Amino acid sequence: MPKRARTSHIASTADLRAEFWQAPVEALLDRKTAAAGMGYTVGWLEWSATHGGGPILTKIGRTVRYRKADVLAWLEANSRRIERTSELAERG
Repeated sequence: MPKRARTSHIASTADLRAEFWQAPVEALLDRKTAAAGMGYTVGWLEWSATHGGGPILTKIGRTVRYRKADVLAWLEANSRRIERTSELAERG
């Protein structure tokens, strides 16, 4: 019996990252897309959903979604802009 061709396309991280940045700011994104857009792993988002510390998530039934605006706000609040890595040692 011949093997069946796969019909589902498995999106690469680059595809998911592009989907994240092209989505409107009010879009609800799945965990894979949000993780790729943030540069984090799905596992980290799952952990932060349980333990706290990650972006706000939205539950629709059993489905988890991340509003792009919430992800962007979390990235802004939890990152710092530096000009050179020596600043990290200076600030402590």
